Amino acid sequence: MSAVGIIAEFNPLHTGHKLLIDHAHTLGDTVVCAISGNFVQRGDVAILSKSQRAKFALLCGADVVAEMPVLWSMSTAQNFAICGVWQLYNLGCDKIVFGSECGDIDALTHAADILNSDGFFVRVTEKAKSGITFAVAREQVASEMGVDFTLLRGANNNLGIEYILAAKKLNLPIEFHTIKRLGANHDSSEIDDGFVSSSFIRTELLKGNIGYTERFMPREIRGIIKPEHIADISKLENAILANLRTKTANDFENLPDISEGLHNKIHFSVRVATSLDELYNSIKTKRYTLARIRRLVLSAFLGLDNQFFMTTPPYVRVLGFSEQGLSHLKTPQGIIPVITRALQIKNLDEDAQKIFDIECRATDIYNLCLGTPLECGTEQRMKLLKKEELQ
Repeated sequence: MSAVGIIAEFNPLHTGHKLLIDHAHTLGDTVVCAISGNFVQRGDVAILSKSQRAKFALLCGADVVAEMPVLWSMSTAQNFAICGVWQLYNLGCDKIVFGSECGDIDALTHAADILNSDGFFVRVTEKAKSGITFAVAREQVASEMGVDFTLLRGANNNLGIEYILAAKKLNLPIEFHTIKRLGANHDSSEIDDGFVSSSFIRTELLKGNIGYTERFMPREIRGIIKPEHIADISKLENAILANLRTKTANDFENLPDISEGLHNKIHFSVRVATSLDELYNSIKTKRYTLARIRRLVLSAFLGLDNQFFMTTPPYVRVLGFSEQGLSHLKTPQGIIPVITRALQIKNLDEDAQKIFDIECRATDIYNLCLGTPLECGTEQRMKLLKKEELQ
């Protein structure tokens, strides 16, 4: 019985994601999704909780849904990919499928081979010393080495390449597939042939336009989202600013993905900024992307450091499954524990317990962003979702 994996944020799940899930079913018997937790890669809260998004994934055809802990879900593309690929392998996936702008797995695999070649990273580092971003330096060196530079300008292409690189780094026998992304581009505010980006939907949900956004979501999940489900980071704005003002420059030195000297710039900026946007723009330069700055700010606020940066998570926590998924999970898969209940964490090692404690703290904070705030402790009490019981 073969299993096909999908790595996604589903932030939120839309019709393009449903096409991806449907395609995954043509490649194997069981569809397994590794989804972001309550904080996402762009350095923000997820618009809907991980439990809500897991529910949507199950209703739209996923058989198993697992979470990516905050230490990996709100991180660089490389760290995000390492987590997702590792988790899917340990959930028994022999294939991974993803959407891409090009829809050409051979071109993406070739690009990954070049990026993985000897001396590539050294050349990128040298080029980045001129002051350009790592992404631009990477694009320029790749182009010099025979990669179509337009490939690296697609956000989904880049993530797909990172998935392939992660499998190479971890020496995992995974077969990759891709389908061409339809409609609007990543982060686009346009409507293209009935398809929109998750960014477009998030913007409309934050305006309260739930009914309008549902036309871009699969029929299976329409009518479920309520105002109390929607999370907005602006509800934490003063709390974030206040917390960061209490820190010293040294407190920013061990953040994940921090660059030398950047901690001093962050420390200066937090002492003069009076809003999050002002803080982000004060720290940002052409060398550092806005998403990276947002991640650093949120990491400092959440108390995340680089202890587990670019490592593999020591367990996989399953959020829900279908009957097919349950049958799949009953067959031993990978080499790390698969957890379905919070109590099982107590039987794991110290690192696993620390990661779960961080997750609990992050969820307690996330709960204050919801339309109707929730109390602490929901992470520990989160119910396992069973598709056949969902309504």
